[in-house]
Amino acid sequence: MTATTEVGGAPAGEYSAERFTAVGLQQEGHKPRGWFASLLLWYLRNRTAKEATPDDGNARVRALKTIDSACVRSALTGASAGLASTGATFFTAQTQGTGAFIAIPIAALTIGAEMALRTLVHVDLICTMADIYGMTLDPKREDDIWRLCALAFGAAEHDEESDDPGQSLVKDLAEIEKEEVAGEIGDHILGESVLRNVVPVIGIATSAITNYRKTKRIGDTARRYFRYQKALDGALQAVTHACEDHLQLLIEGMWFVFISDGRLAPEESAVLASLLHRLDPEEREQLMGRFVEDEYDWLQRIEAEVQGNSRPAFYRALEVAAAVDKKVELPERRLLRSAARRLEVPFDAAQLEKMVKQLEETGMIDDVGETP
Repeated sequence: MTATTEVGGAPAGEYSAERFTAVGLQQEGHKPRGWFASLLLWYLRNRTAKEATPDDGNARVRALKTIDSACVRSALTGASAGLASTGATFFTAQTQGTGAFIAIPIAALTIGAEMALRTLVHVDLICTMADIYGMTLDPKREDDIWRLCALAFGAAEHDEESDDPGQSLVKDLAEIEKEEVAGEIGDHILGESVLRNVVPVIGIATSAITNYRKTKRIGDTARRYFRYQKALDGALQAVTHACEDHLQLLIEGMWFVFISDGRLAPEESAVLASLLHRLDPEEREQLMGRFVEDEYDWLQRIEAEVQGNSRPAFYRALEVAAAVDKKVELPERRLLRSAARRLEVPFDAAQLEKMVKQLEETGMIDDVGETP
């Protein structure tokens, strides 16, 4: 069994300086309201964590099987709701409308039950992904939970018309408005459930297919997010012990690694936002001002500021950030070569390939906290 790590927080309470974690632990402002928020937080408070890893330790295989199972269950709930609404329509027609007083409330209750059951399937899926990767969703860290939900349920996305590689999305996630996200997700799920069951017969298939696709998206987003978080937590723990004063430089470096091959992936945005959220607002604003497209200034600063024994651990964290999406393309290799040259550490292509292979085979990097 792998060690459990608090999502968005310090592995086993270890990594990061006191000032880095203190801000992130504060939970200020209003609690999110609405049916979705109530259901999510109730489930998190009452849920018992499942086994963190299977016997063979292959997180990737178990995660994919869990997603497939959740997709099937979600599709069945959708088909059931579609069948109920279809039956209500036919019953009303056969009774020349008089049966509507019975059929419509039953159909509405069925659709409402489907909506709640589907949401529980999705929330359980996210929590199970956390278990598989040895993480935990802590109700005391609500911002981290809502950040993941915003991505998984589509409440936070890139502006497709913008040339911004991801800074706006990272900012939105770092300063997430819990009430707004909870309300948007709840309203979207409710509206979607009603609309796709309005048309009889067709609603059976559309509900099942839509549920399947939505669940697959949520599962894949959660799986990738926890894979990123697990790998980077180990690297950050090692870096903090070695170079506690350079965490901002490292977060900045992760930004450059993530955008080197184009726009940030949702999981990359969430990881950066989670780290930024644990800085005080002034530090966060200053650091985000350095999230630009040209890494030259950053390379000069790491050469001047990261010294001695801290350099290998610092560079190792950058390697993990590059490998965690299971591919290290030419732009990332160029950035790592430049960083390795400035830090006077070896650039090891074989080490990168080893990490990518481990992620492809098991979903985890075994020696993530070790420097070569």
